[in-house]
Amino acid sequence: MPLNLRKSISLLSLGTALVLQATPALAESVSTETAKTEARCTGGAYQTWEPGLRLLPRNSTYTNKSSYDSCTTSDPNLVSAELDIATDIKGSCALQSRSDGTLTWNDGSVSSLAIIRSGVDVIHGGQAYVSVGVVKDGPFQGNAVVITYDISPHDLTPCLSSDGLSALSGPSTLRLIRLY
Repeated sequence: MPLNLRKSISLLSLGTALVLQATPALAESVSTETAKTEARCTGGAYQTWEPGLRLLPRNSTYTNKSSYDSCTTSDPNLVSAELDIATDIKGSCALQSRSDGTLTWNDGSVSSLAIIRSGVDVIHGGQAYVSVGVVKDGPFQGNAVVITYDISPHDLTPCLSSDGLSALSGPSTLRLIRLY
């Protein structure tokens, strides 16, 4: 089995554990010896799907433009970042296929991301759109990526329509976590 595929499968199996990292109360219970948050950024996101996502998977063009204006990182020079994803996917409102993106830091350096799972999850009774992946290259290479998008005020009934869910926007938190 190729190394990248093994890494992806391993990360998928860790997906549930990583989602727990997405909320501060649960993140505090994870041992700092096994996982360390090396970057935590907050900001806003704007995601689109054309055509929109529905209950059953279909091909769509996905874009994500997220601005993280406040970052606390293990590198004091990296204090903000911009996430950019534009790719063709096969997805539904519940789950979306792998996508690649870039995280451009305030100093001009770039982290290449592979997002291997995205979808709607329920965390502490609220809905969140969660993406899980890995940093492929650049600052924080090898770290797990957990991005949460607060969609609690959003209405997901467009997933039931023929047009589907075409956009989500709102607060977002990005975490880069060293698992070893």
